[in-house]
Amino acid sequence: MELIQQTLTTPLTQSATLTGYIQTPSAEMPGKDHRPAILVIPGGGYTMVSDREAEPVALAYASHGFQAFVLRYSVLPVAWPAQLLEAAEAMHQIRAHADAWYLNPNQVATLGFSAGGHLAAGLATLADQPFMVKQGYQAADIRANALLLGYAVVSLSATAAVHDGPDPMQQAVHAQDGPLLKEATELQQQVTANTPPTFLWATATDAVVPVQNSLQFASALDQANVPFALHIFPQGHHGLSLANAVTNGRHGNDLEPTVTPWLKLSLQWLQVTFPDAAITA
Repeated sequence: MELIQQTLTTPLTQSATLTGYIQTPSAEMPGKDHRPAILVIPGGGYTMVSDREAEPVALAYASHGFQAFVLRYSVLPVAWPAQLLEAAEAMHQIRAHADAWYLNPNQVATLGFSAGGHLAAGLATLADQPFMVKQGYQAADIRANALLLGYAVVSLSATAAVHDGPDPMQQAVHAQDGPLLKEATELQQQVTANTPPTFLWATATDAVVPVQNSLQFASALDQANVPFALHIFPQGHHGLSLANAVTNGRHGNDLEPTVTPWLKLSLQWLQVTFPDAAITA
C-alpha cells in the first residue's frame, strides 16, 4: 500500500488535505489495476474534522477493495463555500490521478458524515452550478458516481430546530454572504435527476441531526427518480461512525450493535451500483 498526501489549493483556501490509501497492483491479484474509489468526508459541525469518521472508515473500505481517501477540509472561521471548493478539488485530484493511483474514474464514491455529509451532498447537488464552473470545475469531473450519507445534515432548518443555542452549522454556512448560500441551506431542494445514486443511513433517536434530514433527502431522490437506499436504525446517538470498537470514542459509549450493519449494507449497495468492480461485502 502507498500512502499519499496532498495539500489542496483552491481559489479560496490552501489548507485542506487529501490523504489516500492506495493499494498497488500485484501479479498475485490480477484484474485490480483500476479499483473503485471512495472519498471519506468526516463530520465535526464545520468546527473540527472528526478522526473517528476519517481513517478508520477509509481503511474499512480499503479492506473491501477500494482505493480510499480522506478529505480534511477547512473549518470555522473559514466559511462556506470554501469547503465546497475543497471537496471539488479533492474529487478533481482523485480523477486526475486515476492511472497513477490505480482507480477507475467512473467508479468514485463520496461518503460524508454529519457536516461532512452536508459537504458531500452539496458537491453532489451543486456541481453544475455556474459558480462552480466559474471556479474552473466541471460537473463531470467533480460529481461522484455514488453518494453515501451517514446521519448527514441536508436541511439547516430541520437541524437548527433541535438546538437551543447557536448552531455551528448555521454559523459556518451563514458566516458570510457568499455564493450558493441559499442552496446550501436546504440541499434536498437541490436534488435533480443528475444527483448520483445515494445510500443513506441514520438513527431514529439522533438528537443532534434529526432523522428528517435523511427522510427529506430520500423523498427528493424519489421525486427525481434517482436510485437510493435508505436505512433508519431504531436507536443510536449522533456520531457513531462505524459504531464498533474500532471507532469507539473517549467516553466509551459509541458501541451500537444494531447500527454496525450499515457498513455491510453500503458495500452490498455499492456492489449493485458498480457491478463490474471487485468489491467484497
